Amino acid sequence: MKTEAIPVWTFSDLLQNYFTHKDFLPPAQQMPGTLFTPLHFAVAALCVALIAALCFLCKRTGGKHLKTVYTVLWVVLVVLEVAKITWETLAGKTVSFEWGGILPLYPCSIFMYALPFAIWGKGNVRYAACGYVCSLGVLGGLINFVYPANVLSNYSCISFAGFHTLFYHGALVFCAASMLLSGYHSYTRVTKAWQLLLPAIPALAVSLVANLVNFSPVDSDYMFFKLESFFFAPIGAATPDWFSVVLVYGIYLLIHALPYLPAYFAHRRRVSV
Repeated sequence: MKTEAIPVWTFSDLLQNYFTHKDFLPPAQQMPGTLFTPLHFAVAALCVALIAALCFLCKRTGGKHLKTVYTVLWVVLVVLEVAKITWETLAGKTVSFEWGGILPLYPCSIFMYALPFAIWGKGNVRYAACGYVCSLGVLGGLINFVYPANVLSNYSCISFAGFHTLFYHGALVFCAASMLLSGYHSYTRVTKAWQLLLPAIPALAVSLVANLVNFSPVDSDYMFFKLESFFFAPIGAATPDWFSVVLVYGIYLLIHALPYLPAYFAHRRRVSV
């Protein structure tokens, strides 16, 4: 018995359905550009090349125009985030605002709130903002850029949702890399223990809002504090909420401090000699 071939979309189909919501799309295997397909790899490679070229240009100019670049990026990111939330709310089969998952209260969302302080802040305020970008921010950006399963399991990279996730997390990786390569930020300026806490301040501030929503009637898992999402779910199911929250806070503090620990311990050794 002959098996009927599964119809696969063409590139033209992707362009025509660029803004089509996942509720109206065919299964992922019928669309080019979904997770780990040749088109996804090609687009990701193009993004990596663009990030590398921009970082090279920023390093070559000594970071002279970084504030302007970051300002433009921030404006674009905020506009795209508002557009994405509006589109997600209105474009599906049901018109509704998904309070439990659509709010920008995830670890990578902090980037939008921290970037203005990295651009216009001074002293410890700027250091804290850049510290988030170059620790938890770049970690989250890399994970979501390399493995954007949350979006590309349902969408092609040639779609509004696919473009948004690659652009957003690519911008996060670019900002972290350009900050470090240009000297705009450094892991080596920590000499006191309390300075290890500075990079965590943006995440701690956003976590207050995230947990207010998590433990409201919305009952969500923003910033993964309840450990109910993805591969964290077995841990969350086996532990009470208070323990999950304490554990996640500890992990966030550690992630933010880790890149700065070598410089801190090196300074301690020099002082003790």
